[in-house]
Amino acid sequence: MGIDRIPKAIAVAIFLSLLGLTVSAGGQEPASLVASASGEGTIKLGKEEFELHAIVVKLFEDGKAELQLVTDITVFVNGTWTRGVGGAKDIDLKITGNTATTGTLEGAGKLFLNEGKSIKGLKLQVANKISRKVIEVNFVAK
Repeated sequence: MGIDRIPKAIAVAIFLSLLGLTVSAGGQEPASLVASASGEGTIKLGKEEFELHAIVVKLFEDGKAELQLVTDITVFVNGTWTRGVGGAKDIDLKITGNTATTGTLEGAGKLFLNEGKSIKGLKLQVANKISRKVIEVNFVAK
């Protein structure tokens, strides 16, 4: 009789462990995000400055990031992302290139999110390795 209790106890322990994993996984942040926002901002490309009307952000599970910055033209930027120190509302971005070439840009920034995972704002400071121009982005969603 004592032998039968051990397998039952193990089965109950495994079941409770699996139940605990399911519950804790439900509270985790999503591993990817696709969001867009219209608003107001600027993008400075060297000495030129353009109004920034909207942004589209794609954050993938593998840590890759794609950003579209909509001005009079659309600027495409690629890089990587991680959760910021401030928690789920802040996303740290590392910019490495654009859609045409990887490794041509070097910089970083921060994507700010609201509670509902909508975009609150974006700040980037990036240098073009070829032209040596600095690119600055400041955007606030409406």
